[in-house]
Amino acid sequence: MKNIYTDLALEERERFQKNVEIEGVEINKKYDRNLKMTTTVVDIVSEKGAETMGKPIGSYITIETKKLQKQRESERKKIAKQLSENLSEITKGDSIKNVLIVGLGNSLATPDALGPKTIEEIISGEGVYCIAPGVLAQTGMETYSVIKGIVNEINPDLIIAIDSLAARSVRRITTTIQVTDTGITPGSGIGNHRKGLNKENLGRKVIAIGVPMVVSGATIVNDTMEKLIGILSTLKNNTIANIFKDYTQEEKYQLFEELLSEETEQMFVTPKDVDEIVENLSKTIAHSLNEFCRQALF
Repeated sequence: MKNIYTDLALEERERFQKNVEIEGVEINKKYDRNLKMTTTVVDIVSEKGAETMGKPIGSYITIETKKLQKQRESERKKIAKQLSENLSEITKGDSIKNVLIVGLGNSLATPDALGPKTIEEIISGEGVYCIAPGVLAQTGMETYSVIKGIVNEINPDLIIAIDSLAARSVRRITTTIQVTDTGITPGSGIGNHRKGLNKENLGRKVIAIGVPMVVSGATIVNDTMEKLIGILSTLKNNTIANIFKDYTQEEKYQLFEELLSEETEQMFVTPKDVDEIVENLSKTIAHSLNEFCRQALF
């Protein structure tokens, strides 16, 4: 059976019922009423938990708020402050004297331009190095090879990579930021797997900051059908809703996916105002990184 792909550990946890404990997985939530923002920390602490979740051992911090899409300056500062605190928490106890910040993605494709756009807003200087290495189609070189060469040259204590992600739910597109200390595999969100940027491969701790920017055509159909089934289930003796009552989420997704044409199944969709959203998000993430580096290095 096919799995519904997602880069978000939070969405992997949501595959299981809320009252079901997962061995080796710890979860904590808090809510900011002013920003209408939920922060969820998913800690995978054992190999058993990693196997169940399909994610490496590590911490995954997710903040969710619709204010990420269009923010006032005051809101941007508050969100950036929260994100900076998340970075400080996830690197607590680390000795950091220099940082390499990597903006992954294609600057010519707006939904994939979050990383390069963020790099433009970073204040580089003593102890802070920045690069937007482009993608294989632009440079002819694997991102990993470029980053590995730079790491060997400048010997950073910490690598922070920013990238666009894929989500399982439409409602999380451009409204969610995930921070994790497990690194990242460029292109994995759209099935284009490359060599991972992580401690195992680079010999340095790698923090990944990602925002879901695209959703697959199959996911849109799945979300729409889930809403339809929910509405129908409220109607008395509705036979259509009863058909799906014993289906798991994955089984329904697979069924809806099989109904799509091959062309539709391969489509990835992004919001129509993605240019403005990427501009806002890049400034928010850059602001948080500038603050984090200022506190961590000086």
